[in-house]
Amino acid sequence: MHRVLLSVLLSLVLVAAGSTGALALQSGGVEVGDLATGSVVGQAFSNMAVDLEFNALMVGGKKTWYPPTQVLDLTNQGTGGRAMSPVLIKVTNNLDGEHGFDLSADSAFAAPTSMHIKVTLKPGETKYIGIPISDLTYVTANSLLNYKCQLHGAHLGGQLLIIR
Repeated sequence: MHRVLLSVLLSLVLVAAGSTGALALQSGGVEVGDLATGSVVGQAFSNMAVDLEFNALMVGGKKTWYPPTQVLDLTNQGTGGRAMSPVLIKVTNNLDGEHGFDLSADSAFAAPTSMHIKVTLKPGETKYIGIPISDLTYVTANSLLNYKCQLHGAHLGGQLLIIR
């Protein structure tokens, strides 16, 4: 009886130890807030430079996130040369109704532990998203993230290319 109990206990410990590696790769350091009080990995948003800016606008009769394409350079010559400080994204809703901002990897290429950010903005509202560089390095295999409005499927989104 003790051997069976011991083998079950050992199996549970091995399963838990095996799942710990997956948790280490899981994103989770992303923080959403305002400029005055927000922070990520101990750095206040107000002390960080904005790396990317997205605006919900009406363009050609369509509601969209502008610009439709953004590039984030994480090489030493780009954002990565700032001693691995987090990336700060500013999102602003310039529309007259609520608008969503959904940033994630394409589901066909995303790992189960990849980053997925969902923010809902009121009319005229601005929010800041702080993302640790380590979370951006594991988000997708093809270095491409998609952004869209999760509240309205007909609104136009875009793509964020990450250069590593």
